Amino acid sequence: MVSKQEHERSEAGVLPENVRFSDISPDIEFVCWMVVFLAPLLRWINGAAVTSDQFFIQVPLFFAALVGAVVLRIVHLTRGHAQG
Repeated sequence: MVSKQEHERSEAGVLPENVRFSDISPDIEFVCWMVVFLAPLLRWINGAAVTSDQFFIQVPLFFAALVGAVVLRIVHLTRGHAQG
């Protein structure tokens, strides 16, 4: 049961101290997939990178999001099957 003080803290936007990675990992996975799916659309709308600095930020960001999304999907699938 949530105490009144904890409820007020959560209403104020303060996170509880016991937030686990497994609680927020689905949200992180969703953000990774959104980056993967929206990056080509943004590239089509904005065009190719103008400078090498833009290119060297866009490409690693895309691949980091892709790797993160795939790894988190595998983790969620294996933990889901392991838990029942």
